[in-house]
Amino acid sequence: MFVPDVKPIVLKTLETLRKGRGLLESDLDERIDPEFRALFAAPLDDAATLRARLVDYLEELVVGLPTREQRVTRVSLNLTSDRERNLQQRLEGLSAELHVDLRTVRRWMNHAYRLVAEAAAGERLGPDDGRSSAGWYVDTFDVTLRFDVATPEAIERSTIVVTAPELEQITISADVPRSGNGSQSPNSLDWEVVHGGTLIGNDRRSSTHVSAVVELSKPLVRGERHMYEMIARIPPGQSMAPRYVCVPLRKYRHFVLRVRFDPARLPSLVWKHDGDPHSAVQDGVPGELLTMNRAHEVHVEFRDLFTGYCYGVQWR
Repeated sequence: MFVPDVKPIVLKTLETLRKGRGLLESDLDERIDPEFRALFAAPLDDAATLRARLVDYLEELVVGLPTREQRVTRVSLNLTSDRERNLQQRLEGLSAELHVDLRTVRRWMNHAYRLVAEAAAGERLGPDDGRSSAGWYVDTFDVTLRFDVATPEAIERSTIVVTAPELEQITISADVPRSGNGSQSPNSLDWEVVHGGTLIGNDRRSSTHVSAVVELSKPLVRGERHMYEMIARIPPGQSMAPRYVCVPLRKYRHFVLRVRFDPARLPSLVWKHDGDPHSAVQDGVPGELLTMNRAHEVHVEFRDLFTGYCYGVQWR
C-alpha cells in the first residue's frame, strides 16, 4: 500500500489552517485535505467532532516542541481561541510579546511548522496501530543495568510528557527473551516502583512478554512532565539473555544506558545497537564494539529513536 510523505501534507495544511481566525473558522472541513484528515480523524466525522480531533492531534504534536515554537504555533493557528484577531493581528501580538520584529516571528513560525511536520512523520506508526496517540511520550529514559548484585536489576528512570487532555495511569511493557539455556518455562520480571507512581496491575501477552500498569502519583494534564523510577529485576534462578535493548513503540527523545558488569563474570565482547533491526539482535553478530571502564561499565546514549528499531547493548 502506498503511504504518502506526511511532512509536505502537514506543512501545506498548517499554512491553510492559519488563515483568518485559524482553527475558529467555520470551514475547517473544507480546509483539510483528505490525506491530512486521515492522520487523525474518520471520514464521516461531523464538524464538531472533526474540530475536537484536530485540536487534540495538533496539541499532541505541539507539546513536544521547544517553548518558543509551542507558543508561536499555538497563537498562529489560534489554538489559543482568540476570536477577535486575524492572522496578521495575532502575529503582531506575538511580535510585541516576544520583543522581535514581524519578519522574525514569521521565520520562527515557519520553523515551528517544520518541527510539527517532522513530529507528525516520526510518530506515524501505521493506519491500524493506534499507539502514536496513546496520550504520552518518553522525553528521557535513563537506565542503569547492574550485574554486580544478587540477581540482575535495571534501575529505570523515566520522564514522560503528557499529550492527552489528562492522564492518570500508564502501561509499560518489556520483552524478557530466553537466555538460550534450553528452558521453555515462561520468563517473568519483578517490578518495583521507587517513586512517582504505584504498581496496580500486570499482564502477560506471551511466554516472554510482560506488562504492568502504573497509577501515577497525581493526575496530569496535557503538557505536564512527570518523572517516575522503577526497578526491574530478573527473578532468582532465571537466566537473562546477554542484551538490554529498547524497542520504542511510541516516541522516545533520549535514551541513556549504563551497564555495570560483575567483575567475576566479565564478557569477552560488548557492542552497541543504534537503530538496528530485530534480526541484528537475534543473530548476535557484533556491531560497534564498546570498551569497559575501570568500574567494568559501558555507557551509551541515543536521541530521537525510531519506532520499532533496537537501541542498546549486547554482549558475549
